[in-house]
Amino acid sequence: MRYRHRPLSFYGFSSPQSKRIGHFFFWFLRSEVAGCPFFRERMAVILEAYLMGCGQSMLSSFQQQVLVVDNLHNVASAVKRLYPDKSDLPPTAAQKLQDLLQSCHFPPDFQVPFDPRIRAGQIQLNRCKIMASKKKPLWLEFSGVDSQATTGPPVGIIFKEGDDLRQDMLVIQTLKVMDSIWQERSLNLNLVPYGCISTGHNIGMIEIVRDAVTIAAVQRSQGGTKGAFKNDALFEWLKDKCPLQGIHYQAMERFVNSCAGYCVATYVLGIGDRHNDNIMITDKGNLFHIDFGHILGNTKSFLGMNRERVPFVLTPDFLYVMGRVKGRSSLYFQRFRDICIEAYLSLRSQSRLLVTLFSLMLLTGIPELSAAQDMRYLRTALQEECGEEEARGHFLQQITICEQLGWTVQANWWFHMVAGIK
Repeated sequence: MRYRHRPLSFYGFSSPQSKRIGHFFFWFLRSEVAGCPFFRERMAVILEAYLMGCGQSMLSSFQQQVLVVDNLHNVASAVKRLYPDKSDLPPTAAQKLQDLLQSCHFPPDFQVPFDPRIRAGQIQLNRCKIMASKKKPLWLEFSGVDSQATTGPPVGIIFKEGDDLRQDMLVIQTLKVMDSIWQERSLNLNLVPYGCISTGHNIGMIEIVRDAVTIAAVQRSQGGTKGAFKNDALFEWLKDKCPLQGIHYQAMERFVNSCAGYCVATYVLGIGDRHNDNIMITDKGNLFHIDFGHILGNTKSFLGMNRERVPFVLTPDFLYVMGRVKGRSSLYFQRFRDICIEAYLSLRSQSRLLVTLFSLMLLTGIPELSAAQDMRYLRTALQEECGEEEARGHFLQQITICEQLGWTVQANWWFHMVAGIK
């Protein structure tokens, strides 16, 4: 049988939204061809058919993006060969990375794989560095190019090799689904679903969120490693960033809303490995989580001991920001509890949707979502078998547990900073 290949515009795929769908369709297929042994041949046939009909303009764009990814993959592999140990990087590491990048032949500009609306230009070598983490991810900066081909805001990309970012993509996409459920109920929880995409087998790109730092960095700035036990560390940092009363009030609102949103989301999805380098905050008060390598109740242990004793992260320094000190009543804390309950019950009303979304991913080979029993955590967390009042009491009990065991999280975070465990 012979197929007649026509450009996608023939089928109505010519709008910017359709091109956006086509962009992600390409990268999703390419990632599965590289990493999924079950459907590799089928995905390769679909990808070939798509490329034969997508038009020369999109083909050129994909070629530029693939060239960038291949170059960065080679550089990341070279970095791992140079620095195979988990120990600290030498002072010359950044310069060595810049030398490797300088020898690459990048296109003059390209669409960013995790967001086709963003166009990156020349690489800013002096701003690129190797991040101090086990997988040695690359922190990369590019100049921005706007729609008129002039200089736009800088583009920040973290390139990772050695992690299956499809799991991170699944969590971030689920966060977007959750946010849409909440938005329909007029709940704006100020989530920060940053860009993330798998571009091949165990390689991918993550968007750098501007004007944001880790909670660990905040604590270090307020007292070094002892900052993990300083309950007012985050409050003082926010006060310095938002000194004016009106701006400070807005930051507090964003903090309460986003903290509630991520407490509910991380509990429902069973996200583990929640240390202070995996939680960030923006200068405007938006709290958000990153690095979703452990989901559905799979936690991280050290020397055979479970490092996580709480259902989600609600530490004494978070509570201090809300005015919850030594069990004292607080309007912000009451608002936090109310938002949590409303957000949690909203997700329960859409439990079938969430369970179905995860069920569809069972055969993709994602490490912690590979069997039907992996879905048990999600159903239990959503309290599917319970009534609304029982579910409300259940989540309030989780908040109480977090308050009572907040000191264990602080101890874990202090140990994390002292030992440099990632």
